[in-house]
Amino acid sequence: MAETNNVRVIVRLRPPLPREDGLEDCLVEMPAGKNTTILKNNESHKKYIFDQCVWSYDAYDEHYVDNTGFYQSSGPQLVEHFFQGYNVCLLAYGQTGSGKTYTMMGHEKSPGLIPLMVRDILRHKDDLVQSRINCKLYVSYVEIYNEKVKDLLSNSKQCRVREHPVTGSYVEGLEEIPVTSFEQFTSLLAKGNGNRTVASTQMNISSSRSHAVITLTLEQTKYVSEDALDVGEPNEKILSSIRLVDLAGSERLHKTGSFGQADRMKEGTQINKSLTVLGRCINILASANSSKPPPVVPYRDSTLTYLLRENLAGNSKTAMIFCISPFDYEETQQTLNYANQVKNIKTKARANTSAIKAPPIEWDKFKDMDKSVVETLKDRVRDLTLQLEARSDSVKTTSLVKYLEREAEKQAFEIKYLKSKLQLQEKEVKELTAQNTYLHKELLENYEKNRTQSRNVILQQATFLAETCRKESQSIEEMLEFFDPAKVLDKSTPVPPAPT
Repeated sequence: MAETNNVRVIVRLRPPLPREDGLEDCLVEMPAGKNTTILKNNESHKKYIFDQCVWSYDAYDEHYVDNTGFYQSSGPQLVEHFFQGYNVCLLAYGQTGSGKTYTMMGHEKSPGLIPLMVRDILRHKDDLVQSRINCKLYVSYVEIYNEKVKDLLSNSKQCRVREHPVTGSYVEGLEEIPVTSFEQFTSLLAKGNGNRTVASTQMNISSSRSHAVITLTLEQTKYVSEDALDVGEPNEKILSSIRLVDLAGSERLHKTGSFGQADRMKEGTQINKSLTVLGRCINILASANSSKPPPVVPYRDSTLTYLLRENLAGNSKTAMIFCISPFDYEETQQTLNYANQVKNIKTKARANTSAIKAPPIEWDKFKDMDKSVVETLKDRVRDLTLQLEARSDSVKTTSLVKYLEREAEKQAFEIKYLKSKLQLQEKEVKELTAQNTYLHKELLENYEKNRTQSRNVILQQATFLAETCRKESQSIEEMLEFFDPAKVLDKSTPVPPAPT
């Protein structure tokens, strides 16, 4: 069942750039915890309400949010939707130099949303093996430059956007590369970024001159079994995608300094054209009324909107980040007004799940054959190949091939599952061994400690008893000396007088 959602709108304020040192106070305020953005000028203040407002202006401010903090507040929810089977889209929009690429890509010391999200996806993908879910992740990376699509992972090969009657718009001939590790992804990302078209303008030293679209496709196969050491049989498949879009910045010629530069002017014209079409589509979608016939949206007027058709109003959970400048009132107001419209767009997302049915295989014909399984399958494939012209035999061949492919995939995942189980057990054994070693060490230390303490106590008690005995002995000697009869008689009996 489709789930209706509004496009999630996030506004992020970037910090001052070196070229902006000495400018007046920031024109934007974001009261903490209120999802409110206030744009100030000399005459009035204008207030906007969005799903999330991110203050990244002053690193010394207690409410400052860096790339990691931004991802932690927004990214995990998108990853969760992704694994639930929903198509997801995250777009970054803003004026040239407003921090879109930094927000999406980041750099080595402060990675952006895209690498942080892929890191979590790969971690969760590995964790799901224990739940008997086999995940395959694929990545593609294209740019839309001057209304042409280039595959950035395949030597900038030009491609065309086509439309599938079921899944919607797609890029024809696009290379999708399987991703198994974060290091592999960062290498692919660096390769794609190196092929992307950039140029220097007065507003940005490294300005993106194209729209970049990274698509992650996730294929999940769920297996069911009551045996802890058996993955069982596949019973459900989930196919979802997430599009991460870094839009080229909106720009004006007098600010970018592109006058007299034919290439830069053409690029700017095409950038603004695609963003204008995107704006027109958003205006129509935002003003749509459910009680009236659906309006005609001009998706085909631009390659960008044609490719993002499903994400803007179809089967997708979509979020849009609007990056704004702290000093440019005119551009910031235009961006905030644009964002205010986007939050009214609704999409209808549904989880892309499907049950897996085992293809029918006529195993009775194989039971009585006195041959090895390999020879039997070879003969069967050879026989079916000779009968491809017959409809029934063609269906049998297709079913057999599908079955064998599924069995091969199952066996590969079963190996991965058992390895995961073994690694988990080895980890538990290591933890128990470490704990046992620690307890044994603690026991020896306590034994030595108690032994030393007992010896010290005994020595203390012996010393105390010896001292007590000495004192008592001395006291007794003193008393005996005091009560000695000889000494007593000497003192009390008078001495008789001498005879005369």
